[in-house]
Amino acid sequence: MSARDLALISAELRRIELAERGDMEEKEEVGLLDLPDHILVDILFLLDPDSRENALAASERLNYIWEENVVMETENKDENDNYLKLDYLPVDVLLCVFKYLDIRSLGRVAQVCRQFRTLAYTESLWVRGAARALASNQLHPDSRSKSQARLTARDRVRIGLAWKKGECIENILTVHNIKYMPRLQLQRDKLWVSWGRTIWCHPRVKNGAIRSTTTKMLRGPKDDVSSFVVNESAGVLVCGARDKSIFGWDTKTGEFLFSRRYCHAMEVSAVDTAGYGGSIVVSGSRDATVAVWAREMEKGNSLLLANQVNVGDRVWSIGICQDTGITAVGTGARFGTPPLRLMDLGTGQIFLDMGANLKNGAGMLDTQFLNGNMILSCGYDTCARLWDTRTGRCVTYWMEPYDETVYSLGTDKVNTLITGTSMYGRVRVWDMRSTKSLYCKYSTPARRGQSSPIYSLAMDSTNVYVALDQSLNHFNFNHHQ
Repeated sequence: MSARDLALISAELRRIELAERGDMEEKEEVGLLDLPDHILVDILFLLDPDSRENALAASERLNYIWEENVVMETENKDENDNYLKLDYLPVDVLLCVFKYLDIRSLGRVAQVCRQFRTLAYTESLWVRGAARALASNQLHPDSRSKSQARLTARDRVRIGLAWKKGECIENILTVHNIKYMPRLQLQRDKLWVSWGRTIWCHPRVKNGAIRSTTTKMLRGPKDDVSSFVVNESAGVLVCGARDKSIFGWDTKTGEFLFSRRYCHAMEVSAVDTAGYGGSIVVSGSRDATVAVWAREMEKGNSLLLANQVNVGDRVWSIGICQDTGITAVGTGARFGTPPLRLMDLGTGQIFLDMGANLKNGAGMLDTQFLNGNMILSCGYDTCARLWDTRTGRCVTYWMEPYDETVYSLGTDKVNTLITGTSMYGRVRVWDMRSTKSLYCKYSTPARRGQSSPIYSLAMDSTNVYVALDQSLNHFNFNHHQ
């Protein structure tokens, strides 16, 4: 803008002002410098740099106004001062910014103000962390079916951190004077425990503990229960006992369904069920045989022997994949017998041997299917192993640092593994994405100074239940907010 343009603007402003007053001819002429300071500053901002320099050099007043309102303000301005504050941004923009923060930064942002706290607790910001959390992620249907609470994504992250750091509270739920070899099965609202020849059903309360009274006591075998399984979809509980018998009950009513004596030549050491309504029962024994039984529901729920297979050594564990019917049989691994053998449930034929290169006696005491292609096992070789049924090879393994037999295992079937060893009630927690142990917990014995194996354990998103020889212990990972 040139000096001529400034003169025209000044004349027009003078004409308008005099016209409003009605005395255009009587009043004296008004100049550019008679305008208010803020208007002059705006006009100077509109000028190009050369014209502005000429105007400032021509007038002391213009130079003074420019120095006071622009130059001094620019020099005194803090470089960190933003006219657009962070909390002025729209909610969707703030959420886009917050999603790049880690967990600790989100927690700090939530302490700034109420608005940030509300936004920081938005579920979408925590979903990614919840998917990576230990134990509490609930990505697998089995994990969701066992968990009592439906956790938010932020709760899953919080509980996952407690699992990672080992922050939990232990309680002893029950104590017995006689030493047993108990077994556990966990449901959402029940915990099944076998003590001796009796199977107890303990209702679970909200914090994962159990009630002092039981709803069902299932008795039938003349000797101790060595193994039992609860088929939740079928509503059937099947147990095998040391007196060579198999029994079955209705889990909802506790009604006795079927039994069969002398199923094997020696004690029944492992059982599992498959088929619609639990119509197939598979049992294994110390006599080195695996028997497949068909339930005749129309004929008084009797068991009929469909097939019997000799696996070469005593049977320690049995696991059935409900989707494919593949049956994993864990043996004693002596006399050249592979420690893990796969059997087709339909034909009863052994079609794959796994672990033949392991040392003699590396028996598999516990087996669980992660999915149709992956099996978890543990046993006398002091390791928990992950097997691929397509290749028959061990994909990875987790070795017990103290060189102890791993009696039992539990998993969320996503990324968390817990194992129970043969001494001191030691429970070890693993992240299956690594082979390094996170930490171990020592279960409190019923009597001071005693040492007991972990005969069985069960877990859900926030709890671990451990069966020792004389006590049932509970670890709660959701004890504080």
